[in-house]
Amino acid sequence: SHYNLGNAYLSLGDPKMAVASYDTALKLEPRAVLALVNESMAYAQLAETKKADELLQKALKIAPDNAAASFNMGLLKAEQKDMKGAEKYLKAALKADPQMAQAAYNLCVITSKDRINEAVTWCRKAAELRPQEPRYAYTLAFYLNQKGDRDEAIRTLKAIIEKYPGYKDAEMLLKDISR
Repeated sequence: SHYNLGNAYLSLGDPKMAVASYDTALKLEPRAVLALVNESMAYAQLAETKKADELLQKALKIAPDNAAASFNMGLLKAEQKDMKGAEKYLKAALKADPQMAQAAYNLCVITSKDRINEAVTWCRKAAELRPQEPRYAYTLAFYLNQKGDRDEAIRTLKAIIEKYPGYKDAEMLLKDISR
């Protein structure tokens, strides 16, 4: 009940009350991995990254293969500008849950700075895992264009626009690429 209450407070934008509820839940069950993960998210919203990191480390010690804990640690590391650590944890999240499109998407963005081919592979995976999410396909098209594969980028953008006619970002990128 306290875990669920914490989730409610977190979704209502009250991370302080969420922390209080998760603390109560963790007093009752100290090894509750999801309570640890969600409490870390609440601390991250409060800009208390050290506490968020500690909670995620504890969750990963209890459940090293937990996709949610790895994913959130990856995001926290990226926020802290530790891209090597972010990549490590995001890959661990994807290994634990091969259907986690968000992890593939974030790996795409992280690797795009210096490994464009790898970035395209990650974006393609995210887009394939969540074809209903146009943002993933749009990002794939963006990096395909960066890579120099203009024709595939155009095909991808046209497919997005056909499926999601109101997706303005795809329309704007298509115009830019087509010039």
